[in-house]
Amino acid sequence: MRKLREIALKHIQGNLIIYFIVIMFLLIGISAGAFTVKALSDGKKQELIHYLRSFFQFITENHVESFSILKQSLFNNLQTGILIWLLGVTIVGIPFILLLIALRGFIIGFTVGFFIEQMGLKGLLFSFCSILPQNILIIPCFIVIAVIGISFSMMIIKNKLNKTYKSDILRQFVIYSSVIAALFIMIVLGGIVEAYITPVFMKLLSGYM
Repeated sequence: MRKLREIALKHIQGNLIIYFIVIMFLLIGISAGAFTVKALSDGKKQELIHYLRSFFQFITENHVESFSILKQSLFNNLQTGILIWLLGVTIVGIPFILLLIALRGFIIGFTVGFFIEQMGLKGLLFSFCSILPQNILIIPCFIVIAVIGISFSMMIIKNKLNKTYKSDILRQFVIYSSVIAALFIMIVLGGIVEAYITPVFMKLLSGYM
């Protein structure tokens, strides 16, 4: 464990600027999502409110298919993770990785922003119980995947442009892929939380919304 902490600390210290940029794009996405709620027309808001009421009624009166939620969660999250991994081995992948992180932030910001605008403190509590549990695991994984993806892409660019700089690309690719595979395990755990734990909180709260 001490060795792992040392490796993690060294990685963070060596990539502080990239971490800062990735987190900034995530926060920009969250802010953009929250502001977009304000820009919605009244008609669109009413449609979303109607959908929410139907959702609350459904989750209160029906059994939640946890396995279906798990499958959808894994499909969405692993698909994003794999895409970032692939973009990391390309020269032009860096802006697209940042765009994906900002998009994930936008979804979170829009969802939380809409809940809070329409339901106030109840919406904040519901967001806390329905969005936070799985994202405690998933969002940090995406941040780390994005950072090492950008770092790997920068290494490829440096390897091509700087003739005096030579790196064992194959060895680095194996390490890069292995770390991302380990992070995918954490994303799977996040999916399990989303499928089997989060719905319990949502069901408890939905009757009060």
